[in-house]
Parts: sequence; C-alpha cells; structure tokens
Amino acid sequence: MAKTSSELDYLIRPARSQSKKTAALILLHGYGSNKEDLFSFEHLLPKEYTVIALEAPLTLMPGSFAWYELRLSESMEKWTDVDQAKASIQRIRKQLRYLIETYDLEPSKISLIGFSQGAILSWCLGLDYPKEFQKIIALSGYIHSDLLQQPIANYKNIRAFASHGTKDPVLPIELPIRTVPELQKNNPLVTFKTYESEHTINQSNFIDMLDWINQHQ
Repeated sequence: MAKTSSELDYLIRPARSQSKKTAALILLHGYGSNKEDLFSFEHLLPKEYTVIALEAPLTLMPGSFAWYELRLSESMEKWTDVDQAKASIQRIRKQLRYLIETYDLEPSKISLIGFSQGAILSWCLGLDYPKEFQKIIALSGYIHSDLLQQPIANYKNIRAFASHGTKDPVLPIELPIRTVPELQKNNPLVTFKTYESEHTINQSNFIDMLDWINQHQ
C-alpha cells in the first residue's frame, strides 16, 4: 500500500523508547496560533509518548493559522465556517494515517490535546472517530454540536479531560457548561474542571491535565 503523504506541517518529539510502537499525543493549536505554541511544553509531557504538534492549513498572516475561519453575521455575531471545519477534521485524520506509518505509532493509543479552536476539533475527532483516538484533552474549548454526526447524548465510552477559565472573554464559560455536562451523563470517564483564569492554561490547569494523562494511560 502506498504511503499517505504529509499534508500538514508539524513538529515532533519522539518518545524515549523507539524499540516498539509508541503512544502519541497530537497537539492542535488555537485560532491565530501555530504549531510551536503547544509544542513549547512538549518537554513537560510524559516521555513514553511521541508528541506531535500539527499546524492548521489556513494562513491568516505570517505565523498565524486557523483550522477554520470565524465570520461575522450582520448582527456582528461570530459563526463557524462549518465546511472548512469539517475539511480540517478530515485533513487531520489523513495526517494521522501518515504519522502512524512514518513514525511507527500504536494506532490504538493516539490521543488529542487541543486548545480553543483546536479543542473544538479535538472533541469532534474524538467523539465521531473513537476507534482512531483513545483520549480527548480539550482546553478552553467546547463541544460544537453543528460539527458532530450525532446528538451529544448519543456518545458512549468517551475518555476526556476538559478545562475552562471562568473569566474567559474569548469563549465564555457558558459554552462548555452547556455541552460538556450533557456528555458526562453517559460518560463517567469525562472530567470537567474550571479555573479562575481567562483564555489560557494556568499552572493548576496544566498540573491537573498531566495528572489525568498519567492516570489514564
């Protein structure tokens, strides 16, 4: 079978041991950021994982990328370009197949860490393609129902860690509060934590995320 080509730029930190297939953490940055953002803390992530930071395909300006555009309606409300978002979801899945083949990753142990727009897509990928993604770590994002294939209540056997700042001015805390608890009703392994912070990952959040990763190998 021909090897799938790489479509998205990325940075990679190999796992400590290359003697066998390794688990992987796939990092998805937020709107207007780039692959170097979340990769800046790769040295703090467990060494048994291969860490790969993907870069979104849409260029906003030099060094600034997005998974999909945010447009303004006539009432000046933001709305998601659903077609672009769904296209990015499929590009990430295609990229994953390339990464598994190229770096000898264990297909059953691929997890996602997404921030903001990257967290929104992490939810979509993990919920709709659970055989491809073992765990979801969604930081400062929410479950975007318009991008899902089913109602939130239909998803089962999901393992996820979600976090959000109570003072977030970019994606208000009301967004995950409306969606994540609905998922938790049928998924006891979904953790949702809030922090007195804005649109960022504070120290307490980061420590809790690391603890959760280590507890859910």
